[in-house]
Amino acid sequence: MRQPDARLQRCEDDAPEAAESYVELAHALAYDDLVSAIYADSGSTSPWVGALERLRELIRANVACIRISHKDMSLPQQLYAAGPKVSPKALEDWEHQHPRELLPFDLKVGEVDVLNWREMPNSRSIYSLLDDYDIAQMAVTCVDSFGGTQITLNCVRGRGDEPFSRMERDFLGIIGTHFRRAMRMRRELTQASIVGQFQTEALDSLGIAAILLTPSRHSYLLNSTAEFALKHKIAMRFWGTGLHAANEADDPAFQKVLREAFNPASVFESKALRICRDESGERLNVIVRRRTHPSFLTGDPEYSVLIFVRVNEAVCRDDIKMLQQLFTFTFTEAQIAVGLANGSCLKDIEGELGISHNTARAHLRSMFLKADVSRQSQLVSLITSSLVPLGREIGNKVQ
Repeated sequence: MRQPDARLQRCEDDAPEAAESYVELAHALAYDDLVSAIYADSGSTSPWVGALERLRELIRANVACIRISHKDMSLPQQLYAAGPKVSPKALEDWEHQHPRELLPFDLKVGEVDVLNWREMPNSRSIYSLLDDYDIAQMAVTCVDSFGGTQITLNCVRGRGDEPFSRMERDFLGIIGTHFRRAMRMRRELTQASIVGQFQTEALDSLGIAAILLTPSRHSYLLNSTAEFALKHKIAMRFWGTGLHAANEADDPAFQKVLREAFNPASVFESKALRICRDESGERLNVIVRRRTHPSFLTGDPEYSVLIFVRVNEAVCRDDIKMLQQLFTFTFTEAQIAVGLANGSCLKDIEGELGISHNTARAHLRSMFLKADVSRQSQLVSLITSSLVPLGREIGNKVQ
């Protein structure tokens, strides 16, 4: 493997023993740089390219690349590559080739092999690419394989280059292990991020603010509805270093529940409270839950507290389209449904919509038939328990 010239320049006039020490030091430093780059690149928007360039230089390859291929051929292959001849066109050329032509044998995870392209029967298109990009041999290791997806790490050399040595093949296998760990970390973090985003969007769509309190009483606002609520002091507010009920009269009961939740000696069950929204006097539903989880630092069990506040009504005007689709209501019927679900009486809804009492009653009878209910209370229960808020556009969650 090639050593960085700058680090070996001072070896020229030294004794052989000193030169050997410098070589070992250069190897160690270059290896550390490469491994660091692999894990650093796992969070990059252009992952692995920096690490692949370091690998390419260390192993004296023309190109180093990661190939992600799928058994399902409708899914596109993905390539991340580094080298003098790497370009968007080159990546496109190679991504369009059949995975089996590019790796005509099976590899187990962690296994390393070398492919001499000149000894393999290939299609004309592959031979053309081999000539265009001066590719004669490839050292390859299977980094990972899961769910019909295979990830390989490939290093290629051109015509006239020396074959990959046993040491270089072993080195590629070791580096493949680091890529596997980094990729699994990236995959798990990405999956957790996606799941977390879906969960927060669901709470936002339902108009529920979610707040996490740590044992040190640090507050994390878990979704946009919580940020909106705290900004406008809806039901909750920050005062001093803690979280408090917005209405001072409600705060003693709220703080008592929090103390119980954080007391490890107490047998705490979820608590429900009614807290004033603001000066209007409207009261909102609040749920306080305790969760046991390992400490981020020590791994010992500790308690955190989750607070949920129903900030918005269960159904609003943003849900009219979903109500029409779910129950085949007309636009006016969906408007009536929203009003009833939010506690308005039929007379008030008639005035708001500018329709007569007889017209409203006719709409209501039609709604009973479409929703398969016989009473207004059943209709309201059906609407408020429906999933229509989850169909809201994300920008229309907080009113």
